[in-house]
Amino acid sequence: MSATRTLVHLLSVAMLLLWGGVLLYFYISGRLSNYLPPDGIFRPMVLVSGIGLCVLGLFNLLTMGAEDVGCEGHDHGHSHDEHDHDHKECCGHDHDHAHDHSHKDGCCGGHEHKHEHGTCGHDHGHKHEHGCCGGHDHGHEHKHEHGCCGHDHGHEGHAHGILEESSWPGRIVVLLILAAPLSWAALSTPDRYSPNAIVNKGLYDPNYTDTSRADQFSLQNKAKAPAQSATASAPKAADLPPATTAKPAGTPPPGVAAASAAAAETKTPPKNIPAPAQASKSYGTFTLEDLKKQVPQSKDGNFILEVPELYYTGGDLEVQKVLTGQMVETVAQILPEKVNNADGHRMRIFRMLVQCCAADARPYSVPVDFGKKAPEFKDMTWVKVVGKMNYKKEGNQTVPIIETTKVEETTAPDNAMIY
Repeated sequence: MSATRTLVHLLSVAMLLLWGGVLLYFYISGRLSNYLPPDGIFRPMVLVSGIGLCVLGLFNLLTMGAEDVGCEGHDHGHSHDEHDHDHKECCGHDHDHAHDHSHKDGCCGGHEHKHEHGTCGHDHGHKHEHGCCGGHDHGHEHKHEHGCCGHDHGHEGHAHGILEESSWPGRIVVLLILAAPLSWAALSTPDRYSPNAIVNKGLYDPNYTDTSRADQFSLQNKAKAPAQSATASAPKAADLPPATTAKPAGTPPPGVAAASAAAAETKTPPKNIPAPAQASKSYGTFTLEDLKKQVPQSKDGNFILEVPELYYTGGDLEVQKVLTGQMVETVAQILPEKVNNADGHRMRIFRMLVQCCAADARPYSVPVDFGKKAPEFKDMTWVKVVGKMNYKKEGNQTVPIIETTKVEETTAPDNAMIY
């Protein structure tokens, strides 16, 4: 193996180990949690891909001294006297050409060339130019078509990818494209969005009537789950006896009326009298009891909710009636408020919600009102907010607002993204 080819081979191995190593680094260090959700196959596939690239790189490194096999061992020596083609390893046939020259006719004596060829299916075309003035030009043009083995004997050298085909400037460019962006991103890129990126993703343009993830975060939907089974077990009006719908409201059956009169006289309770029908319950409503059943509370009694849960209450009137005035608590990142904040009393808290990966993350945000000049926080600071829940009509939306009683800096949660 030439020195150039050896160097190219080593560079290819280095690229495989670099890419595999970066994937394994992100998986082992835990940085992957900022980019991919924990469920599904995304994170395991990063691990499998990293191991596979490293194994392939080591295999290529250990086998770099192996001899190439194929048609490199062909001996294409042409003897123009006997035309003996000794093809090693490929087809093993012998191309012997017996030339029997007897001169007949013509001004030069005429040449009759008798060629005896084997049965290998080769077309050995011979071009004979015979001069008429005594000079014999027996130029032989040999065309070999090897039908028996089907190989092409024109060996111009073997190409082994773009690194070997290119010149050294081209190779350097390819290596920089493959290695530089990956290395820079792995070492220098922060595992979070910048404030400008958050704003560009719609921080100040929320849609509180959105229902795209309501099945996951809507408090109303969570409360309906047990209610649906209760509704299914309730008797239908069609299943009731005809007598219960034929009598006017407030008129008891004759038997019940007589028993009631007797009980009034004897002061003893009547027996076998059906209980009066209770008012039907709407299982679609949301109550304070529903809220307490599904939402944990702090030791101070604050309902602990995620920002997306607060976000989705803006489009749910039933939940708003229950949650208005309740003390809530949440952890989020904070940025200045730039809409409906003429007096400077507000800031905005948000969490990033991921559907598939960090690339499709979007901010879910609600404003927090301090009732006075808002304190200063460094952009993107993690804070714990405690306050009373309220709702205000602003523009064409009902905006959920936390009227804060306490905001303090806190540590980031284990998962900065919500999946």
